[in-house]
Parts: sequence; C-alpha cells; structure tokens
Amino acid sequence: MSKGYDMIGWRMGFVCGHPRIVSAFADVKDNSDSGQFIATQKAAAAALDDDAIPENIRSKYLRRMKKLVAVLKECGFECEVPGGTYFLYAKSPSGTKSGETFAAAEDATRHLIEQFGIVTVPWDDAGAFLRFSVTYVAPTEADEDVLMVETKKRLGDAGLVW
Repeated sequence: MSKGYDMIGWRMGFVCGHPRIVSAFADVKDNSDSGQFIATQKAAAAALDDDAIPENIRSKYLRRMKKLVAVLKECGFECEVPGGTYFLYAKSPSGTKSGETFAAAEDATRHLIEQFGIVTVPWDDAGAFLRFSVTYVAPTEADEDVLMVETKKRLGDAGLVW
C-alpha cells in the first residue's frame, strides 16, 4: 500500500493459506499487536477496489522523476530515470567551486541542507551517493514545475563540483 497506492508509511498486509496456518498466525498477531487503525484498513480496501489508483500514482511519480532528472543533469549530476521507484540515487559532489570539499555524501548532504535548504539522504555504503525523492507536496503539475525551477536555482547557487 505504501508506494503503489500512495499510502506512504502505512503498512497493510494480509495472509492467506491453509485455515490452520491462518488461524495460528491470527493467534500470534492478536497477542503481538493491536492491528491496524480501522481507517487505514478501510482506506486500503477502497484503494484495492480502484485499479486506476496505482496507474495514476505511477504516472505522477514518473512525470516528477523525469523532471528531477532533467534538473539534476542541468546542474552537473550524472543520473538516469530509475524504474519503479520515487527515489533517485546520484553520485555525490566532491565539493563546491568556492573550495569546500566533501569527504563523504554525508558532508554534501549536510551542506545542501544547511546552506541551501535542499534535503537529500546520504548513502556512503557503496560509494558516495545522494538520494533524492519526488514525494514532495505539489497539488498540480504547475506546482511541480515551480519546485523544479527553485531546485535548479538552489543547486546552481550551490556551485557543486564532482
């Protein structure tokens, strides 16, 4: 439900199988937590009844991702539109034109947040990468475009180098 139905952070699932196994699972579940909030259950059930929801969500995030990749490329990042996600990992810059250096993606992330209000998530486990997301609030496509213009301006002001 989280990604495919835009219920980010919500956890919903079901179990099917042999009645004895399902019953045993239900016993464990009853004694390990109190279950999902009923509104979450009803929202998930309603979402599963509408096949257009995941297609509309996929289209929205793909559109946003294409815009983000275009902006990042214009600002010097090497990246491509990924398949099936609203996260984008791009090689982290090594510093800025003004002489600041980043030993790790975490340093670049801190700099972008503190100096330019650009939020990324560092990933240094397999090289230095920054994770960008297209899960921002923008009710219309025009609002998305405004955010991309601002993102391009801020990244341009950052003067990043690789």
